[in-house]
Amino acid sequence: MLVRQLDPRAAHVLPILLVVACLSAGRSALAQVTAKTLIGKAVSDDSEYNEINNAITRFGDRDIDGCRAILERARNNNPKLPPPGVMMAMLWLNANQLMPARGELEQTTVKFPKDPEPYLMLADLAFQDRRVTDSAVLFERATELSAGYDENPKRKRDFEIRCHAGNAAVAEARSEWAAAQKHLESWITLDPDNAGAHFRLGSVLFQAGKEKEALAEFQEARKLDAKALQPELAIARLYDDARKKDVAKKWIESALKAAPEDPAVLLAAAQWYLGQNDIKTSQAITDKVLTLDPKSLDGRIVRGVIARVARDYATAAKYFNEAHVQSPGNFAASNSLSLVLIESDEKDSQQRALEMAEANVARYRENSPQQVNALTTLAWVYYKLGRREDTEKILDQIARNNALTSDGAYYVAKLLADRGEKDRAKKILEEVLTNEAVFATRPDAKDLLEGLKGSAKKE
Repeated sequence: MLVRQLDPRAAHVLPILLVVACLSAGRSALAQVTAKTLIGKAVSDDSEYNEINNAITRFGDRDIDGCRAILERARNNNPKLPPPGVMMAMLWLNANQLMPARGELEQTTVKFPKDPEPYLMLADLAFQDRRVTDSAVLFERATELSAGYDENPKRKRDFEIRCHAGNAAVAEARSEWAAAQKHLESWITLDPDNAGAHFRLGSVLFQAGKEKEALAEFQEARKLDAKALQPELAIARLYDDARKKDVAKKWIESALKAAPEDPAVLLAAAQWYLGQNDIKTSQAITDKVLTLDPKSLDGRIVRGVIARVARDYATAAKYFNEAHVQSPGNFAASNSLSLVLIESDEKDSQQRALEMAEANVARYRENSPQQVNALTTLAWVYYKLGRREDTEKILDQIARNNALTSDGAYYVAKLLADRGEKDRAKKILEEVLTNEAVFATRPDAKDLLEGLKGSAKKE
């Protein structure tokens, strides 16, 4: 599997005291919200910023009514501004409060029936929830309203771009490549220098069987944004997703020829070769990255992963420890270091593994994207320390939520095998090994499955 580059997208009825109580971070939660965030696409000058900033301050101080009153006054004084409910919804969303944000938008569709923005925001939220049909209906309504909107040319252009981007996303989700292409090309007509639009068009053209045109769009995206995925790598990723490994490999080789000293390209290639279980090639490429840039954090992490997959835990610990020292807050470094240290026979290393795993679980709590991995690591550390009851408690919780990683599935199978539930363990291992993707404990999973099958024959 080609690993993505280290890489180009309720309401007032709820008692207000309950909602406000959820704003645990207070003003700090609004650190990234500015007046420009709320109205930057509506006006060309900053004359309204002071008043809007006052509203943001009120919201941060939990004076919700005061915030709304300021926004309503600002909108009355300048009709070019977004509706107050739209700005309130942005504030609620920034505070991770979805229900009141939805409520603001629902009410805005009634108070400002000709304004497209609440429909656009509701469509985005629906798409994020994978409610594609709901999203499609909302984008369609926003498109209709945008066509007749004439109150503010600056907002109208923004609406048209967002409508095309959203309708394209819906079409992509439904594999309707011709419709997606049409919307993306319309988006580019309005905003020709948008690298993201060109990159998405490249992906759509590829899916439509237009490889040459797709490459041209990826090249244009890279020209506009040096951080965009390298064109040949983009094609390789798409072929890899299509399970055409031989073709993907040719494009990986093309990427390396086109950018032989680009660390990002080299690391992506190294990870691809690791995914094919070609540890030798993967290691050679990563070593070249570390020669080009001895302080490459990503290079150290990838090199550690390679060593871990090869079960060279001492080497893995060396690279993960260097990465952790370089960036103590990097989850991949600390989490991986914990997993390789627990494989040591030294009690000091095991104790450090435990402390790091527990610290990560404390740091990455509910709703954090790292939570499941942190919990899974702690469960395995407990297992290696003989704390089976604690291990089972964590893994049962993760399994109930259908959140097991591939490594986590191996850990569960190992527990079941220890308890004598060999058939259940075999079933889990067979399922996780059916997937071609490489994961760190895959060799262990294969060994365990072979051992269980061997013992079954003897019985």
